Amino acid sequence: MATHEVQAVREQGMWQVFIDGFPVTEVRRWPSVAFVAREWISLTDQVPSREVDLHVTVIGRNHFAPLA
Repeated sequence: MATHEVQAVREQGMWQVFIDGFPVTEVRRWPSVAFVAREWISLTDQVPSREVDLHVTVIGRNHFAPLA
């Protein structure tokens, strides 16, 4: 099972979704952040979405903090 770092940034009414430091997409609703991230990872890593382990962090408003 792979673990991925997901960061969410709220900007102009949308949640920007970053996976492992890379921008992936934007979603309108907070519950969609984890769902979209899990589906994206399952498609790119070719693993079932139930096997994707996420750690979601809200970074803040209108800025992105890169992973250390």
